Amino acid sequence: MISATPAVPAAPPATRRPVHWTKLTWVTLRQRRGAMIGAGVLLGAFAVYLAIMAVIRNNAYATVAACHPATAPKCQQLLQLFTRAYWGGDNSVLQSGGAQTVSSLMFAVPVLLGAFIGAPALARELETGTFRFAWTQGAGRTRWAISTLLLPAAALTAAMGAFTALFYWYFRPFLEDGQVSSMLPLAFALLGVAFAAWALFSFALAAFLGAVFKRIAVAMAITLVVYIALAIATATTIRPHYETPVTVTGLGGPSGAGWVMNSWMNTPSGEPVSPNERTALLNQWQAATVAPPASAQHSKSGASTTQNRQNDFTSWLIEHGYTAKQTMQPNARFWRFQLTEGGWLLAASAALIAGSVWLIRRRGA
Repeated sequence: MISATPAVPAAPPATRRPVHWTKLTWVTLRQRRGAMIGAGVLLGAFAVYLAIMAVIRNNAYATVAACHPATAPKCQQLLQLFTRAYWGGDNSVLQSGGAQTVSSLMFAVPVLLGAFIGAPALARELETGTFRFAWTQGAGRTRWAISTLLLPAAALTAAMGAFTALFYWYFRPFLEDGQVSSMLPLAFALLGVAFAAWALFSFALAAFLGAVFKRIAVAMAITLVVYIALAIATATTIRPHYETPVTVTGLGGPSGAGWVMNSWMNTPSGEPVSPNERTALLNQWQAATVAPPASAQHSKSGASTTQNRQNDFTSWLIEHGYTAKQTMQPNARFWRFQLTEGGWLLAASAALIAGSVWLIRRRGA
């Protein structure tokens, strides 16, 4: 008789402890060190230039600000020389490196950094097939995707925030003397929280497109197109409607008082001046105005002369009973607009990052 041997219960399958978040962070830093070093070198070189020029321009503007009274010919000449030398006016020896040129170059920083850091974040592993190996190392696809996306996004946003503070120091003289309004598209997206928010959005968009198309080059190209289109649409169509523009009677104060959306003249009876009427009035004013001597004309830049004559013509119309009207977004709304734009960009970035993680979770190994 064969005795029955009791069955030994099978051992439960061994479970692998998930990799700790600190180790995932270290791996992410190791994998992205090349992109982070490249971005650091680019931003570092730009930051050194901005810091040097900020010291030079703030010291130069201090001389202008110390001149009193501001309406004195000597003070006006100092301001004009400062503007021509550092803003980018005609005959400027530093025109190629003026504030206008630097501001234009700054608009490319968020999209370039976001695209070159965000597109490879997921697409490189998906394009080469190494994601299968990464998912078997105890991290799991979800934790791997979150670590891969959140750490570079946070580092990029913080770096852009610090860079914004440096740019404001560089740009401050032109804001204080009314050369430009902080509400204008030239400056708005480079100040406050908008600069960092746009960089975060660019990164999140590039990472999402990388998860969708699984190709780094494709994700970068589409990111550039979508970003540029959205930035232009925001500056021209979306941002002006964050709040209803205010209507100002008169010349509206200094040129840096706000973002002028529209301007027109009303007749003494309160009706807008038609283009034909404006042309006739301009001819009448020119016939009644004695042109300044040629030497005086050549002492000013063409842009300044044109602006001065336009102001003189407007003043002449006001003296004859016409009323100047402007719709504008005043500088007092700057931070409300900044928080509005930063808020919807943050929400869009969070949605894109969540969408990237969702795509990774659904992807088959």
